[in-house]
Amino acid sequence: MKISIYGCGLTGLVTAWALAEAGNDVLAMPCKGELAGALNEGAIHVDEPTLSGKIRMQVEQGRLRFSTRQDEVFAHGHLHFLAVPGDYYSAAQALLEQLSVTVDGPLTVINQSTFPVGSTAKLSDRVRNARQACGVGGEVDLLCLPSFMQEGSAIDNFLRPNRILVGADGGHGLVQLKEVLRPFNRNHDQLMVMPTKAAEFTKYAINGMLATKLSFMNEMANLADQLEVDIEQVRQGVGSDRRIGFDYIYPGCGFGGQSFSEDVMTLVETVEAKVEDSFLLSTVMQTNRQQKEVLFRKLWRYWQADLSGRTVALWGGAFKPNTDSIDNAPALMLLEALWAQGVTVKLYDPKAMRSLAQRYGARPDLLLCDSAYQALEGAEALLIATEWKEFWSPDFARMMGLLKDPVIFDGRNMYDPCYMKQLGFRYFGVGRSSDHCQENSPDNSSDNK
Repeated sequence: MKISIYGCGLTGLVTAWALAEAGNDVLAMPCKGELAGALNEGAIHVDEPTLSGKIRMQVEQGRLRFSTRQDEVFAHGHLHFLAVPGDYYSAAQALLEQLSVTVDGPLTVINQSTFPVGSTAKLSDRVRNARQACGVGGEVDLLCLPSFMQEGSAIDNFLRPNRILVGADGGHGLVQLKEVLRPFNRNHDQLMVMPTKAAEFTKYAINGMLATKLSFMNEMANLADQLEVDIEQVRQGVGSDRRIGFDYIYPGCGFGGQSFSEDVMTLVETVEAKVEDSFLLSTVMQTNRQQKEVLFRKLWRYWQADLSGRTVALWGGAFKPNTDSIDNAPALMLLEALWAQGVTVKLYDPKAMRSLAQRYGARPDLLLCDSAYQALEGAEALLIATEWKEFWSPDFARMMGLLKDPVIFDGRNMYDPCYMKQLGFRYFGVGRSSDHCQENSPDNSSDNK
């Protein structure tokens, strides 16, 4: 099948590659200054493991191309996928109106963009009105296919989805979309079909529920600190309840990311505009903002507010592992809080160094380091904001020799507090602390993740 895709962000690129690999003829049009020539060379602007090579292979095999010629992309597709950024709504509306009057005959558009609830239906009305005004015939069908891709695992999310949520308000397009998604729906039927507005709202509701679980567990971790309870033991007990499960109950220094955080914020705005006396989701977001400062508060108490002139090491700037994205990352708020108190930060992240350099530029209180150990040299404490794999089993003896003060503030609960105490570190996690370990006590903890 001939597929046209508008937008070459993470969602558009993964969709384009996956549909091309399944044998479709895919032509994609970039937006926001992305260069089609570079994309045809496999030079993508998103940091997604293995995606660049996969796209290059499909381009070489002739099943995937990129073009900035709108007329060419319009004429190409039997199906048209809209995968533009969430702030691109007005441009998307103009694009679809132009598409509707250019393509004569039946038109099927699948909206993957994260727009406000009800946007697909509104876009459908605009497209039909544009056709009617220009006297262009043929049935128009706009469906929505909410994207649940996560940075770092987007390819697997598309190939092996937990569910394929489709919004359809009637029309010919659903049969076409089912056919093009058939290769990804073979193990058992994952397809869930509902009206477009319900499908759009379902995505927001899922992310709102996950954010609520995260924020609730962070609240419990902060309480565990006060009660001198190990939150890891509590987490395992809570997760063993099948009604709750183990996903999204890891306490930490807050969640980030562009799509996840912005989806929840959009849902908060919608709820506040439509529902009287509703405070749950706004409280969730406020809790998350406060949680991003949890490491700073622990450091403040440890040094008894005497922070000025000190130097700390920070491991992790990306909002999560396996990405260079720093969108809404907890490390950003932590950096601002530390700098406000006159602290110099030596920072290392395996992938996000360029993003951090672009955001902050050259400043004397930010030293970007080439390795995790370089960041420790001369630092008076280590703070951990991202749970990269290379941080899980470091050379603790080397760390002890590099740090001026062997103290670790771990925003991801990567290490066992009692083991760290045996090594000679003071360790403060989120709801976990080596100060609560008894001398010569057996190690009764288990792996965190």
